[in-house]
Amino acid sequence: MRQGNGTVYRVTNPTVFRQNLRELRPDAESVDENLPVRAKNLALTRSTKGRKNTHEASYRLLKATAPGVTWSCDSKSLNLWALSSLAGALAIDISQADTSLTSGNPLWLVENQALLDDTSWVPEDLNGSVLFYQGQISNRLITWLVARSRSPRILFFPDYDGVGLQNYARLRQAMGENVELWLMPDWKRKLERYGDSDVWRKNLKYVASAEQRLDPDKEPEEVLELLKALKLSGKALEQEAVFLV
Repeated sequence: MRQGNGTVYRVTNPTVFRQNLRELRPDAESVDENLPVRAKNLALTRSTKGRKNTHEASYRLLKATAPGVTWSCDSKSLNLWALSSLAGALAIDISQADTSLTSGNPLWLVENQALLDDTSWVPEDLNGSVLFYQGQISNRLITWLVARSRSPRILFFPDYDGVGLQNYARLRQAMGENVELWLMPDWKRKLERYGDSDVWRKNLKYVASAEQRLDPDKEPEEVLELLKALKLSGKALEQEAVFLV
């Protein structure tokens, strides 16, 4: 029946109504609030992706690029080089933003796994740790980076495309001068030789977003030069070009 601007329904068969409700939400009345988020979703909606579906923990891979790279946590030293040599990489939970995990060595943020697998591209004077973030940088990772002074030098090395530029702009907004965009050696020639116009076109909306976020007066000259070159060429340069001559 109509009532004001809404509609009021009357349950004429409570048994059928409860059965239909259970079909939609199997454990609506008895779900344990301490269950993992996706298990709770399954109990309430029959789908792990129903409602909020973000895992409470969020892991990123961290790898040392040379002997002597260490991290510290709660006054305890962590030999990342030894762990990387033994297990390949270390998984860290970035959802724990208040953890005191820090390093005295440079920290690299890379977008593609190839640069985590093979760290020979890292300059000798910038050896440290490589963190693989994969694609779009999450807000969780940004929060983790901002919460503590994780490293004396944080170098961001993405694909030189719209997504990479937008991620850099987001980091700059959050971290200011505490993060820098790293330009691979000979990037101008490599852009001309290996640049991809399709990748650039597909990410144009992210380029516009990056430009809105960045303050040209506060950006290093080389970053502005890169942005100008990318726009003029209409090409993107993927970071694996660092391995090419």
